Amino acid sequence: MHTISQLPARDPHIVFEQVGKTYPGAASPALADVSFTIERGEVFGIIGRSGAGKSTLLRSINMLERPDRGHVWIDDTDIGRLDEQGLVRLRRRIGMIFQHFNLMSAKTVFDNVALPLRVAGVRRAEIEARVSDLLATVGLADKAQAYPAMLSGGQKQRVGIARALVHRPEILLCDEATSALDPETTEQILALLRGINRQLGLTVVLITHDMAVIEEACDRVLVLDNGLVQEQGPVWRVFATPQAEATLSLLRPLRKRLPASVHPVEVAHRVANG
Repeated sequence: MHTISQLPARDPHIVFEQVGKTYPGAASPALADVSFTIERGEVFGIIGRSGAGKSTLLRSINMLERPDRGHVWIDDTDIGRLDEQGLVRLRRRIGMIFQHFNLMSAKTVFDNVALPLRVAGVRRAEIEARVSDLLATVGLADKAQAYPAMLSGGQKQRVGIARALVHRPEILLCDEATSALDPETTEQILALLRGINRQLGLTVVLITHDMAVIEEACDRVLVLDNGLVQEQGPVWRVFATPQAEATLSLLRPLRKRLPASVHPVEVAHRVANG
């Protein structure tokens, strides 16, 4: 968890402005009047219980879900106004990591990572160089010719991360990227994501239902419940002084792991002050 004093000055990268989305036949909106800003180069967490609207919100960033109302801006561009070619260019600037890896079982690790580049018509020599470099970055240089069935869950997710980075994106979206992993592997994957964030300067947006993931990885957090923003701010502040019932509910499992003599506000204060 990172304190606001540790963060460099940044500028807005992604802006949600009164975004709403209602699916046909739904009794209530998936998103309702959602407004917030993600700063360039930060790791931004979106947390909420099942059905809160997290996936709809995340997929609005690359327009896999189109809002019914409001605007999503990336670098001062209203991406809801882009035509098909504009969306293709946008999506190459945005990498995405999935919960269940989405790897092709009949292809090697190298070919799984290389596939988006081949589809885009990138030259073979560049594919070789770029994929080899990415596999080294995620710690899988020796697994290039392995198949997904030969890998652990953490290794599969590392392949997914490498694939998400092949187009050298500016933004990395993580859709419950650690929820299928055990705690030790989750910690390793989150450390890798933080390292990539620092090394490449990417803006990382992750959704989760686990406050421990937010604590470990994120600079700031937004709490979503029933399609509504309940609160948002630096992680240390939201943890120290939660304002919404949804936040308190999500924090309970994390607080149960603390010694009874340690108050959560005291923990947050210690973190904020090093």
